[in-house]
Amino acid sequence: MNKTNIKAAKTWFFPPYLIVISLIASFAFENFIYSTMLTQGGVTQFCVGLITITISITLFYYTFIIFKSNAENPHPRSKTTQLFVGGPFRFSRNPIYLAFVMMLLGCGICFNSIWYIFFGILDAILLHYGIILPEEKYLEKEFDKVYLDYKNSVRRWI
Repeated sequence: MNKTNIKAAKTWFFPPYLIVISLIASFAFENFIYSTMLTQGGVTQFCVGLITITISITLFYYTFIIFKSNAENPHPRSKTTQLFVGGPFRFSRNPIYLAFVMMLLGCGICFNSIWYIFFGILDAILLHYGIILPEEKYLEKEFDKVYLDYKNSVRRWI
């Protein structure tokens, strides 16, 4: 039985599509429309960006593995049967979305482009209103006090 759309969060869109579109749009704006620079650039800036990208990819895969190893679908419109409070969920209620935004910010630093930063901020806003708030509303109904206690003890982003 497919668990998607069965008494689940009513989110606006599928988050990975947003990130892919933002990465492509940032690249296109930077290379074909209007090139921008954050700073003079340099090896240190490139390395800081690369480290941020690496951390974001690691955070994403680690969190994704937690979902899959517990037979839980990470799709925001799927029915949630359990709360995760360990691993990266000890520091952020939304580590996958945090990883997505970190990816864009890391690309902005690494490639010295304001466009990735712009789309990272835009994505954070869209994720907040289009995904996170509907998910939180759903989880409050589904898990009641257990989720409210978790929500009060762990920040939404970091």
